[in-house]
Amino acid sequence: MTTYLDFVSATRILAAQGFNKHDIACVLDLTGPQMRNDSPVWPADQIERLAARAYWLGEHEVAKALPAAA
Repeated sequence: MTTYLDFVSATRILAAQGFNKHDIACVLDLTGPQMRNDSPVWPADQIERLAARAYWLGEHEVAKALPAAA
């Protein structure tokens, strides 16, 4: 089952990993929101996959942060 993050949760997770506001906007744009209960949400697995490509992160750092926030 896919976990979804709202804007605030996704932004906080990415900011905690060292992403600036422009990086965060890019990741969220590229992973594209989906509407659930009339609110935009982002699939956590897609955010993880894209964010893990950041050069300053180790391979598993984003994955460790996502379950705690979800």
